[in-house]
Amino acid sequence: MRKTASVRVTVLCLLWAIVVLAAQKFGLGLLVREELASLDFRFRLRGVRAASPEIVILAIDQRSMVADTFAPEELATHPQLALLKNYPFPRRVYADAIQRLCDAGAKVVAFDLLFLSPKEDDPGLRAAIEKYRDRVVLGSNFSDDGRQLLLPSVVVPESVPTENIAGYVNYWPDFDGGVRRERSRTTVSAVAHVEQSPGEQPVSSFAALAARRTVPDGLIDFAGPSGTFPVHPFYEIFYDKAWTRNLQDGDVFRDKIVLVGPAGNFQHDQHPTPFGRMDGVEIHANVIATLLHGDTPREAPSTVGIVSILALALATAVLLNIATHPLGKLGLLVAVGAAYFAVTQAAFDSRGMVLWVAAPLWTVAGGGVAGIAGQLLAEQLEKRRVRQTLERYVSKPVADEVLRHGEEYQNSLGGERKLVTILFSDIRGFTTLAEQATPSELVGQLNEYLTAMVDIVMEHNGTLDKFIGDAIMAVYGAPLSAGAVEDAWRAVQTASRMRSRLAELQKGWAAQGRPRLEIGIGINHGEALVGNIGSPQRMEYTVIGDVVNVASRVEGLNKEFGTDVLLTESAYELVRERIEAKPMGMAEVKGREQKVRVYLLERLRT
Repeated sequence: MRKTASVRVTVLCLLWAIVVLAAQKFGLGLLVREELASLDFRFRLRGVRAASPEIVILAIDQRSMVADTFAPEELATHPQLALLKNYPFPRRVYADAIQRLCDAGAKVVAFDLLFLSPKEDDPGLRAAIEKYRDRVVLGSNFSDDGRQLLLPSVVVPESVPTENIAGYVNYWPDFDGGVRRERSRTTVSAVAHVEQSPGEQPVSSFAALAARRTVPDGLIDFAGPSGTFPVHPFYEIFYDKAWTRNLQDGDVFRDKIVLVGPAGNFQHDQHPTPFGRMDGVEIHANVIATLLHGDTPREAPSTVGIVSILALALATAVLLNIATHPLGKLGLLVAVGAAYFAVTQAAFDSRGMVLWVAAPLWTVAGGGVAGIAGQLLAEQLEKRRVRQTLERYVSKPVADEVLRHGEEYQNSLGGERKLVTILFSDIRGFTTLAEQATPSELVGQLNEYLTAMVDIVMEHNGTLDKFIGDAIMAVYGAPLSAGAVEDAWRAVQTASRMRSRLAELQKGWAAQGRPRLEIGIGINHGEALVGNIGSPQRMEYTVIGDVVNVASRVEGLNKEFGTDVLLTESAYELVRERIEAKPMGMAEVKGREQKVRVYLLERLRT
């Protein structure tokens, strides 16, 4: 039985694993969201890392709208500040920014801005770009349908190939809207999901041009939340005091990649990331750092995830089969889930390896629930089967008690010695009756009699041990005992009730013209061997021993004495205060050298 239950649990866990794998393969929304959420959690659990020292951000935010905050005399000495009033700024401001940053030694000046429409001051910006063509990067943008790449052609000098200086600033979010991945190079056809046109060349991303490096598409290795990279307000490069005090006379830009872009979401350029919402220019900073240092987290092959799911399904089945208590099962499942997550986190922290988390943990959780539910259902069905079996032999209260103390009962099945009271009842002259009545009549009358007698045994919490022809053997004290005195008293009550019930049946039989039945009952108390007895092909729970044999022989003495209910001295001594009985003296019983003192039950005392 236990082996069958173990196989059942294993099958349930493996079936659930197949369901999870199917959901993973076909992109079930909930599972994908949870996998992405688990990746975000791993980033946050890893913690904030030091920002790449090669990157500095100049933020165009509300702090840079300073034209109205300076006195006229300061604006006179810092003419660019007067232009920083409303966004977008005049393009000559960006020309001056290129000049100032490149003179300070910036390695790259990258504008996370789109210069798509012509302006009157484009020539100045175009001249600055041409002068520092090797150090300037501009933003381009794919249209909403992806079929067109919008380029800053109006400010790019004719002598400079646009693809060398303009990179797309687009990000393609995951299923849940979060930005986690970058594409260093792509094509219009790939973005628009159309057939590639002949001769189409891939273009580079804004970050790839700024980093001067491309890598295969992959995850962005975010260093931390917004503010992890050093950020300075854009206006500071034009204000001498800030240039000296905050920017160290421009030294903070020396040999750095300087990103210029909007911040504060006034341009609606914030996106969800593993560390919360982040300005687009900061996302670019994280991508550039990833490209520079080759730290792109690598997603493990799907075969690793499949093996993990199947292994966890088997581990779940093993743990469910090992533990016995539901809380113990739950504790082990939580432990194996936590251990697996610890492994995935260690792989992410030390190797940058991204293993599946949501699907394997769902395998443990769902397999655990299915396995425990299956076990509980099987246990309930088994209890129901056992109860139905028990209630054929014992009363409902006794069956309830046996099931309530199942382990104790199971132990008794192996065999133990117990003090019990045995009741034997038999029909007098049944062989003669069988010869006189028709078989159908006799069977009907016998069944009516046995049904009534068995009900009485059950009413007094006895155990129906067996039928021996027309004889009934009942046990009191096994499998559960109420104490020797109470066990014997219940047996005597059963005998008394059998006597009165038989009298009622006889009246009905007489009216129907059926033969009269007479019975003899023998009751004995003593020690017996109790347990499952038999062969591997057929076992039954019964009691054996001298106490059983004596009870059977004493029942037979009723024929000699002309009585109906006889008790041995061992049974009588336990109930003598509750009954009126007549001593019948010492009697010889077959198969026993010593005589047995017996008593005739006359009535119960009220």
